[in-house]
Amino acid sequence: MNLLREQSRSRPITPKEIERMVQIIHKKFNSIQVQLKQSTCEAVMILRSRFLDARRKRRNFSKQATEILNEYFYSHLSNPYPSEEAKEELARKCGITVSQVSNWFGNKRIRYKKNIGKAQEEANLYAAKKVFPKKSKVCKTAGASAYSMVPTTQGQQGQ
Repeated sequence: MNLLREQSRSRPITPKEIERMVQIIHKKFNSIQVQLKQSTCEAVMILRSRFLDARRKRRNFSKQATEILNEYFYSHLSNPYPSEEAKEELARKCGITVSQVSNWFGNKRIRYKKNIGKAQEEANLYAAKKVFPKKSKVCKTAGASAYSMVPTTQGQQGQ
């Protein structure tokens, strides 16, 4: 536009020339705008992959959280579907989110159904913990421990 202004001092400028110059400026502007959008999008995608993917790596829950979830699961084995209130309470106790609690129970039910034999032993361990809590002392008589007194599945000895 400055070029046209300078030329207007020495010669008349037609409206067609002004329109053509405006079109050229719009094309350049649009081209720069597209480049800016592309580079911004690429930068966002790079940052997103670095930070979001790093955050999504698999992590195990603490031993205490797993114990709390297992205790609830095995004490509600007839209906291992905690209510929303129970999920919120478990999440608070375990220091995890409600969706993590929901996922844990979904995975646990699937694994339990696949391995009912092994899961029964695990259930017996958690039942023994309820009967013989850690805080109270259990006397061991004739080599029997709290866990060996818990009923086990067919033909298996207690631990």
